[in-house]
Amino acid sequence: MWFLLFSMSFKRKLIFLLLCSVTAAVAPVAYYVYEETKEILIQETQEKAIDITATISAFLTEEIEWYRRLSETETLVPGSELEAYYLKSNEIFRKIKEHTDVAFVFTGAYVDEKTNRYILDGEDPASEWFSPFGSTDPLNPREKEVYLTGKSLASEIEEDPIWGRYLTGYSAIIDHRDNTLVGWVGVDYESSAIQSRYARVSWILGICFALFIVTTSAVLYFIILFIHNHIHKDYLTKLENSRSFSRYLAHLIKQKIPFFLFMLDVDKFKAINDTFGHAVGDAVLSQIAQRLDETTQLAGKCFRYGGDEFTILYPTSSLAKAELLKEEIQAEIETITLPELRGTHLAISVGLAAWQEGMSAEELLRKADKELYRDKMR
Repeated sequence: MWFLLFSMSFKRKLIFLLLCSVTAAVAPVAYYVYEETKEILIQETQEKAIDITATISAFLTEEIEWYRRLSETETLVPGSELEAYYLKSNEIFRKIKEHTDVAFVFTGAYVDEKTNRYILDGEDPASEWFSPFGSTDPLNPREKEVYLTGKSLASEIEEDPIWGRYLTGYSAIIDHRDNTLVGWVGVDYESSAIQSRYARVSWILGICFALFIVTTSAVLYFIILFIHNHIHKDYLTKLENSRSFSRYLAHLIKQKIPFFLFMLDVDKFKAINDTFGHAVGDAVLSQIAQRLDETTQLAGKCFRYGGDEFTILYPTSSLAKAELLKEEIQAEIETITLPELRGTHLAISVGLAAWQEGMSAEELLRKADKELYRDKMR
């Protein structure tokens, strides 16, 4: 990965690092929000389960005499009124299941410390999940707590070897005539239904955080590029500045790429400033920069070094090509005409120095500066 990073261009490297940095900063927040959302959805399901069981418990309490007789009966006599009540109640439970998102609706009664007995069940009697009247199941801790306290409660998502993963809400069924706890109502929510809900939410959160990461990275990218361009560009000539020149020069030396350094100086620039004013001097520098950029854009890279000095880094090992470019530059500058100069012709001196392996940037600059001085003296 590091090899790929070093081989990237500056802009690709920047956007890659920004995406990684923003993602690393946002990831803990995204995970926290996801976990909190997951917990909220579980709590919401628990509350819903308790609400449904409390409603069913209130409904059964309206006919508590019949329900109490049913819960205390060992066997149902076919054709009896009690069986009719049982069948009617199971039908109501099936409708409740049909019109809600619960997986199972049932009532149970305490048998002993380890066992509960099913009374009503909202499943189709032909279903393998149907619990016949009087069938038993191990008493779980929540059912025991409801029996002992008479309070409504809901479990976390739990796993049962028979019923699978589910969350259950419970409410006590109390005979208020003597405050006897007759049993409890239970509704199950399958974990897959709950998970599908927070899976949908996680998709939404994921998309939102992804958009946030991309948008934030893009904004930071353009801000950094803007700052970078202003740091490395000269505000007057729009050429890259001496800071950028030093970096590119160091790069060429490090890569051991053969190149020539051109050091350029505008002839009699002080006299232009003194005679025509600094505004005209700035216009002269802008025009020269434009011509230099146009002349060298396919051959090298041009910089404003400072004041009226410019530099060009020209990757080539051919002295003939470098001399030809020098002549072309000087000829191009001499064609510049500005009305403000009132006929004054522009000229530029050029110091040309070839980099040789082992030569430092300072040595190369001194050599080019000497050549510039010689060109001025001609």
